[in-house]
Amino acid sequence: MGRTIAEKVLSKKSVEQREVNAGDYVGVKIDGLMLNVTTSQVNDKAIEAGLPGGLPRLWDTERVYMMTEHHQPPQSELQARRNKIARDLAARLGVKYFHDAEPGVCHQMMCDYGYVRPGEVIVGPDSHCTLYGALNAAGAGIAEPDAAYAAVFGELWLRVPDSLKVSIEGELPNSYPVAKDVVLYLAGKYGDDMAQYLAIEYKGPAVREMDMAGRMCLADHGVELGAKFALFEADEKTLAYVRKRTDKSFEAVSPDPDAHYSREITVDLEEVGIRVAKPHTFDNVVPIEEVAGKRIDQALIGSCANGRLEDIEVAARILRGRKVAKGVRLIISPASYNVYLQCLEAGLVEPLVRSGAQFLEPGCGVCTARLAYMADGEVSITCTTRNYRGRKGSPKAEIYLAGPATVAASAVTGVITDPREMLNAASK
Repeated sequence: MGRTIAEKVLSKKSVEQREVNAGDYVGVKIDGLMLNVTTSQVNDKAIEAGLPGGLPRLWDTERVYMMTEHHQPPQSELQARRNKIARDLAARLGVKYFHDAEPGVCHQMMCDYGYVRPGEVIVGPDSHCTLYGALNAAGAGIAEPDAAYAAVFGELWLRVPDSLKVSIEGELPNSYPVAKDVVLYLAGKYGDDMAQYLAIEYKGPAVREMDMAGRMCLADHGVELGAKFALFEADEKTLAYVRKRTDKSFEAVSPDPDAHYSREITVDLEEVGIRVAKPHTFDNVVPIEEVAGKRIDQALIGSCANGRLEDIEVAARILRGRKVAKGVRLIISPASYNVYLQCLEAGLVEPLVRSGAQFLEPGCGVCTARLAYMADGEVSITCTTRNYRGRKGSPKAEIYLAGPATVAASAVTGVITDPREMLNAASK
């Protein structure tokens, strides 16, 4: 029987150097460990495990990537203290790749700097490590005690997941990024546990045509569907993206033609349309027609899901010649400094600001309510990652999830709006 991407990667990285199949428990040699805002907590777990000084060493100082991103710049004394602990640890342990005083989302930074490469196992104490699957890497979030162990020994154990094949067919829209609508469609139709502890493999003609930003959005949201991994095969787009950022060697992994999948799903883009997740769960999804006209107070573009150049570019096209509606806050936070620079070089920032958008520093603040808090009764539409109660401040606020085009169009009208009419007008 043929093998899936997950089975091949985990076999290649097996501590015992053996072939593994879905359902097996295996020790895995990791290729990289991402430590972000939780670095101080990971060190605390080492102390709790009986190491008075915390992490005693790193298994490889060039494969532990540390960044202070969530709390950069810090907005409280606690955050500042945690950043200082991370700084001290990086110096004591000899971390080669430590990004301090550089706002951004850890996952985007990992990709920006070429730390994620095809065929690798990259883990970290953050659930959206699944994003690395866009680059053909087995990326997974792990708990802080596991991260402490992995930091010292370069290994962890896990159960090899079964795999779910999701084939996306149909023609990609020319005018807007569709990945967010696809993942919301999947959650709405099959539930947010559709891939519980599975490795999703995204395939199909539409996937081959999709840009890296779209693939990153789909892989990032793998965890919102319950997945352990969310994987793509490496094609020329993948290889070009990675080789532009690193000269280190790697070995991409593809599934066998006769690989076994526990389930196979086909998505027709004609059926997807524009989707919106209503409060307060990711799978409370409806076609936009069912919520069009809902008043909003805030519109957010950013996060590891939708804070890339392509997401901000579609907002700029919609806002061109238009203004943000009175009483609405349109807030944009690029996913990293590199993305911010791309937006500046593309001439997107000034027109958006003149249209009424507010740019915040790159990072996770708009997604996790460290910035852009909401009050009781307020309504937000956002292309960030989650919409559970209290995610952005008041538990009495409402959060709607949608793609970046929908968010931008809604900011213009002041109500939830299908963006296609504005985009069609912009293309003429």
